[in-house]
Amino acid sequence: MKTFHTSVDAAIRAYKRVAIFGAGVSGQAARRLVLSLGLELCLFDQDGRGDTANFSGASLSEFDVFVFSPGFAIAHPWRVLVQRSGRPCYSELGFAALHWRGRVLGVTGTNGKTTITSLLCNALNAAGQVAVEAGNIGTPLSDCVLGDANHAEAIAVCEISSFQAELSAGLQLDGLIWSNFAEDHLDRYDSMAEYFASKAQLLSCLRPGAPSVLGIDVFEFDPEVSGIPGSILVDQDSSLIDRLAPDSPFRNFPQSTNFALAVALWRALDRPVESLIDSANAFQFAAHRLCPVDSWGGVTFWNDSKATNFHAVLAAIEGLDGLVYWIGGGSGKGGDFDAFARSIAPKVEAVFLYGEVAESLAESLRLVHSCIEIRADLDAAVEAATRAALANSPSVVLLSPGFASFDQFPSYAARGKSFISTVFSLKDAYRLK
Repeated sequence: MKTFHTSVDAAIRAYKRVAIFGAGVSGQAARRLVLSLGLELCLFDQDGRGDTANFSGASLSEFDVFVFSPGFAIAHPWRVLVQRSGRPCYSELGFAALHWRGRVLGVTGTNGKTTITSLLCNALNAAGQVAVEAGNIGTPLSDCVLGDANHAEAIAVCEISSFQAELSAGLQLDGLIWSNFAEDHLDRYDSMAEYFASKAQLLSCLRPGAPSVLGIDVFEFDPEVSGIPGSILVDQDSSLIDRLAPDSPFRNFPQSTNFALAVALWRALDRPVESLIDSANAFQFAAHRLCPVDSWGGVTFWNDSKATNFHAVLAAIEGLDGLVYWIGGGSGKGGDFDAFARSIAPKVEAVFLYGEVAESLAESLRLVHSCIEIRADLDAAVEAATRAALANSPSVVLLSPGFASFDQFPSYAARGKSFISTVFSLKDAYRLK
């Protein structure tokens, strides 16, 4: 049996059989880790992809520990059954953290998680620190545990979604950034309070004296979080903005706020700010996160397909100059359409909707905006927005959907690629006219 962390040796020796729930990316990573520990396992999946799709109360006695992928919601019958039994129950992230030898920094929030996680990891590596990105950013911590970086001097910078935070056992944090809090995932949670509570689980994972950096709207939702030892409240902070390069992506909102959050944690960890500034200046955003695609005919096209909630859409619009022709839509995740419509209406010149939520959102928007068009799919919405923007240039066409992609696309990345392809196809078509 391979041992990773002396503090859990006794517990691991007591385990013999592990039940893993979910055969996707997280579940398969947990499977690899469990096999490396020399333990027996059974992989359960609600889509029938595992060893068996059946799990019941009779199965409980067959296993010593249970590991859930983030796709299993609080109310899922299998998760309810296990948690009510009182048996050891972990998320993939928490189980992996038991076997991670180094320190762990957590990054959560409704938006900005991936950017902050990458910035911190890049800066740590640039400063000579061994650091890895893990969690919701795409690489399960279980796979990092099996890598060469799993040693006492390494740091895992983990992007942690609310889904991963729900089961926090096993996770001990040496620092946390909670970037912001806004309406999202109300198809999974019954209320904003329940959504907040899932993320707030991470505050109980902080080691004694570990800093927690909280965005101002986290505090506004629940002022009691400011009383947590080591908490640092951060609003928009321009103290270091002037030290960034003129073309640094972190000079402008909303990335300037993400940079301020990173600075606060960096200082709390007593690290020299120069390496963070250098990394911010050299930073390259991941694809489909508010990035310019092209500019022609007096119109600039922006791809923000990663924006899958209302807060992200509003932040994107705030960061742009000029008349905005907004493209939104997709598959619903709940939320207050009327409140969103009132927030966005004064900020956009025209609205172009597509997909599953188009009709419902249009009903709310028509109460507060006069220029709304619905199209059957994203391509048609892009074409309509482009035509309108070209007639009123200089202007901006912004894809910032505000909803999940799964009604018409397998992922936000596929949606973003479709937008880019359509923009260039339209450019060629207009050249031929």
